Amino acid sequence: MRDLCVAGLDLGGTNVRCGLVRAGQRPVCERSQARRLGTRDLDEVASIVCREIRDLDAAPDAVGIAVAGMVDVDHRRVLRAPNLDWTDVPLADRLEAELGVPVVVLNDVNAITWGEYLGLELPGPDHLAAVFFGTGVGGGLVMNRRLVEGARGLAMEIGHVRVDGDPAAPLCGCGRRGCLESYVGGQNFAAWMRSLVLPFPAPAHMGELDAAATSGDPTAQGLIARLAGHTADVLGGLITLLDPGHLMVGGTVWTGCPSFARQVRALVDEHTRGAVSWLSPRYTIEAGILGAADLALERIRRPDGSSQS
Repeated sequence: MRDLCVAGLDLGGTNVRCGLVRAGQRPVCERSQARRLGTRDLDEVASIVCREIRDLDAAPDAVGIAVAGMVDVDHRRVLRAPNLDWTDVPLADRLEAELGVPVVVLNDVNAITWGEYLGLELPGPDHLAAVFFGTGVGGGLVMNRRLVEGARGLAMEIGHVRVDGDPAAPLCGCGRRGCLESYVGGQNFAAWMRSLVLPFPAPAHMGELDAAATSGDPTAQGLIARLAGHTADVLGGLITLLDPGHLMVGGTVWTGCPSFARQVRALVDEHTRGAVSWLSPRYTIEAGILGAADLALERIRRPDGSSQS
């Protein structure tokens, strides 16, 4: 009997990454590809996704698609995807009608976390918390070797932990003020910078501010220290509440801001006294593909969470 193969996709606001994953004791991504979307239109995006899947080396038995946004607990519908400007989209139904195979929809950071977990050296840890800093701030959690998604599918929305109670704190994309993401999320960071009176041109991204701090600018150093403090408070709270033992941190903001990252690590380690081992992501584009495909495979094998005969 041949191994099942699953198409895994990581759908962002500007790109779609697609790969073919063979099931086995340890799933392997055999081929991956990426292309620019160039559109937010649902019909056009669905057409691109289907074309990418049909261009793979084999017809998949199922599809797992990870989307940057809120996904319902049944893994059928995108509740809200801000980067695509989608609200209440029955994406699984739409793609199943086109492809004729089961489709599972997942949150992108959950899929990435699970993909990274699968890629850890064996035997891997029982628990892992992962946080990624980019356009937004998202997290994923594995406990007892299982992905934790929460009652509403919204577990580890760590970017929306409030770090500033000032009524004039920066506005977040979720509609509240003072969330961690309203400070260090890519798009929100730029808006916050423009609202400040600075002795230099407002940085377009956090890497510019980090570089200025490294060069010795006192204003930039103060701002980086403030952002590091907010971030360390949230990560320290995560460690205290969940005791994951292993913490993986990555994303373009994290890797592009070495001064910020060093300060965050130092503060977290100071306050949690070695409670976690720090890990770096292994993959570039493959984590979301691998995680989405493997989670889709699990759900078509056990759609009600129990073993099939």
